[in-house]
Amino acid sequence: MGKTSIFSPEQQAGNLSSKVVAALERLSATFRVLLWNEAKQYGLSPIQVQLLIFLLYYPEGKRTVTHLAHYFNMTKATISDAIKSLESKQLLTRKITEGDSRSHSLHLSKEGKVMARKVERFANPMLDVVSQFTDDDQAALLEKLLQTIYKLNQVEVITPQTMCLNCRFYTQKNGGHYCNLVKSPLKSGDLRLDCPEFQFPPEE
Repeated sequence: MGKTSIFSPEQQAGNLSSKVVAALERLSATFRVLLWNEAKQYGLSPIQVQLLIFLLYYPEGKRTVTHLAHYFNMTKATISDAIKSLESKQLLTRKITEGDSRSHSLHLSKEGKVMARKVERFANPMLDVVSQFTDDDQAALLEKLLQTIYKLNQVEVITPQTMCLNCRFYTQKNGGHYCNLVKSPLKSGDLRLDCPEFQFPPEE
C-alpha cells in the first residue's frame, strides 16, 4: 500500500494522525468561510478584515508592514496592497516614524475602529462552541495546539509565533511549564499564544 493519504476516508479510518490533521483542516475551512462571509458583507477581503482587527489591539511598534507580513505569513507586497485598499476606504492612516521618514506605522481612523469592532465578530460561532468545553478540556486543547504550532515553527512551515513555547523566558521545570520572567509555574491554561512580554531566545 502506498503512503497514507490524509484526505482518503478509507485510509483515515486506520490512521489516527491523518484523522487529527483532517479535523484541523475542517476547522481551518470553517474559519475561512466565517471570515469570507464577514468580509464580503462589508466589501472587504479576508486579509483586510484581519488587518483591521490586528490594528485595533496591537501596539504601535507592531503596526508596520514588515511585522504584519511576518505575522500573517504573507509577502510585504500583499500586505501593502491590502493597506492601500483600506486607505482608499478611509479606514486607516499612516504615521511617519519620528527620525525616520522612510518608516511608518499604521493607525485606524475613527471609521476603521468602528469597522474593526464589527468584523471581529466573525469568530464568535467558534468561541460559542469552545466555551461549552470544561476549563480543563480547553486548557488541554490549548496546550496541544500550541505544541503543534511550535513544531511547525521548528520545521519552518510557519514563521515563529510570539508565544510562550518560543520565548526566552519559557522553560520546563519539574515536568511542567515555567516562566522565568514572572518566576512562576504556568498551568496549561496560562500559556499565551501572543505575549506582550515575549522575547526571542538569544542566537547561539
